Amino acid sequence: MNEIKVKICGIREPSTALEAEKNGADYIGIVFCKKSKRCVSIKESLEILNSLKSSTNTVALFANDDKNYVKEVLNKTNFKYVQFHGNETDDECMMYGLPYFKGVSDPYNGFKNLDEKFPNASAFIFDSHGEDGLGGTGKTFDWKSAVFDTKKPVIIAGGLNCDNVEDAINMFLPYGVDVSSGVESSNGEKDTTLIKEFLKKVKK
Repeated sequence: MNEIKVKICGIREPSTALEAEKNGADYIGIVFCKKSKRCVSIKESLEILNSLKSSTNTVALFANDDKNYVKEVLNKTNFKYVQFHGNETDDECMMYGLPYFKGVSDPYNGFKNLDEKFPNASAFIFDSHGEDGLGGTGKTFDWKSAVFDTKKPVIIAGGLNCDNVEDAINMFLPYGVDVSSGVESSNGEKDTTLIKEFLKKVKK
């Protein structure tokens, strides 16, 4: 089995990003959704990006954000990937010239015909969204009912933490796992000890 990739999402400061990078995170996710408590400014994101190695995979996350805002963020930064967690179409996801990940959250409707709906997606992130349409809820989706209708890489998100990530890997054998609230000590605040433990459990 190939090594499972890990994305640490919702990072808000350089020190946390560096710890994640140092301990083997494959993707560093930074949130720009204005509705999110983990949202950072362009200036803050540049401080994080400039602290990382150029080889590190960085991901800018949006959800139903204004197109001009998305363009402004991506024009002023140097992210390698962009991730969309809203109702964006494939064409809308493609218009920024970066490879994209598509977050989907409805196991009964949203997990079907994915390759037809998003033929250009680089991967799908299967998540559990809150009422605001954003991830980072700390809740898992219904693992037993989930069937992923895609041939593309599958990344499992939604309520993962140090206690259940191994179960998720054993159940889904995914390309990767994505964690945000599961490595936080309080509301939106990352805990580097939990990040290290999470990475150790996945990468062992």
